[in-house]
Formats: sequence, structure tokens, C-alpha cells
Amino acid sequence: MIAQFLFTALLLAICLTTLAQLRQIPLVAATVLCAALFGGYLVWMPEHATVIAHWIGIGRGTDLILYVWVLISSGILLILYLSVRAQSGIITVLVRAIALLEARGIQQGAGVGDCEQPDTLFDDKGRN
Repeated sequence: MIAQFLFTALLLAICLTTLAQLRQIPLVAATVLCAALFGGYLVWMPEHATVIAHWIGIGRGTDLILYVWVLISSGILLILYLSVRAQSGIITVLVRAIALLEARGIQQGAGVGDCEQPDTLFDDKGRN
């Protein structure tokens, strides 16, 4: 019984943290929120995990929980990897543009801080 209260408190903390992040990373936050709510349900009704597992052809409720955890974790890792990859591409474009601006300024005899800053270097998505 003590474990159920501890797990419920941890899942509630995860839900509150996820709700705070919902606008920044909605897909990941929604997935985590659903998983935490489902986890809270299974904390208080563990026998239902076995019933659900049998319905979908898995032998034990513990195995079902493990499989769902692996799938959700893999999906979240994929989403985060793609996000980091996109940000790296944006950073590369920015660094390249700054280097070109500095090179033009140095060729014209201006200091690095004196370079002309074009207003239309990037579109709304950070691409040139």
C-alpha cells in the first residue's frame, strides 16, 4: 500500500511537469501524460494489467507494461533525436551566414562588429 502511494505521488509529479511543458513539446508531453495516467490506473488496479495483456495476446501484465514502456521510450527518443537534428541544421545555417558576413566585412576593411546585417537572410523557419 505504501508503494502505491509513492508511485502515485511520482506519477502525479510527472503529470504536473508534463502539463507545464505541453505547449513547448506537445507530442512528447501528450505521450508522457497518457502513459503516466495509464500507469496511475495500473498502480491501483494491477490485476487489470494482466486482463488487458490477455486480451491482446500477452501472457502477463508485467510483460505488457514492459513492452509499452519500451515502445513509448523509443518513440520519445526518436522525436527528440529528430528535434536535435533539426536544430543542428539551423545552427549550421546561422554559423555559415555569420561567417560569410564577417568575411565580407573584413574584405571591405570593416571590423567584425561593423558588418552589415541583412534583414532577409532567413525565412520564418530559419532557412536561407
